[in-house]
Amino acid sequence: MEWSVPVNEMLRDDITKITHTLVPPGFHGDVRQVRVVQESLSRTIDALGEQSAQAQGLSKVITTAEKLRNAPTHTLYLLKDPKAKGGRGEAIGLLKVGRKHLFLFDERDTVREVEPLCVLDFYVRADRQRHGHGRRLFDHMLQEEGVRAEQLAVDGPSAKMEQFLRKNYGVERLLRQNNNFAVAPQFFATSNDVRSDSRLSGLTTQRKNQANYSLSGRSTPAAAPAVGRFAAHKPPSAIATVIHGGGGYFPEVSAGTASSRPRLERAMNSH
Repeated sequence: MEWSVPVNEMLRDDITKITHTLVPPGFHGDVRQVRVVQESLSRTIDALGEQSAQAQGLSKVITTAEKLRNAPTHTLYLLKDPKAKGGRGEAIGLLKVGRKHLFLFDERDTVREVEPLCVLDFYVRADRQRHGHGRRLFDHMLQEEGVRAEQLAVDGPSAKMEQFLRKNYGVERLLRQNNNFAVAPQFFATSNDVRSDSRLSGLTTQRKNQANYSLSGRSTPAAAPAVGRFAAHKPPSAIATVIHGGGGYFPEVSAGTASSRPRLERAMNSH
């Protein structure tokens, strides 16, 4: 029988920042102890990642320990309930972020080549939603990363995710892109092109879109508006309706992120 390290022994804080090393901050031990902790943490991450994907109706799991190990630019925030399981603790939510190289269109159809911090998966267990856990987890990430909500690109936000951002951060709406990502209109006021306009002008819209599709971690492309790129209201994505937990990431938000998953409803993916 596999031996697992209790969550409270692995994760000392209520919200822990995990990187590709899969070694919790503050942990000290010999090679064997490190291996045991990494294996226990991997199982915890994989279990939450599977729950997030199921809640969003995704065809593949977005967050796994192996994927995090192979993505040095990604960061995973884990939320725990220290009182659960008789004081052993239990992981109840996750929020994965990372920088992506994207081509995004603003409301004037001007393309911008940027590398924003992206919300890639956001999930709070269904039985723990509507208690402010999603807001607490998201606030912690914003503080740690030194960004504001309107500076983020969200992978496949659901209607619930949009509600979450509107209610908690004043982001009234999102501009959906052809690559499954979405950003607030205010995003472009603070973002800088990573390449000059002259170089961008050499790319056709088709090539920009193709490049973008390859960057999304989700399997379902975002639906294009019926009239104009941003004109019509978009129906919630298949995953969007669940902000992870049949109702959305956070029922409070009924949100999504995680893209065609709640994608941040798709989780919080309560993208």
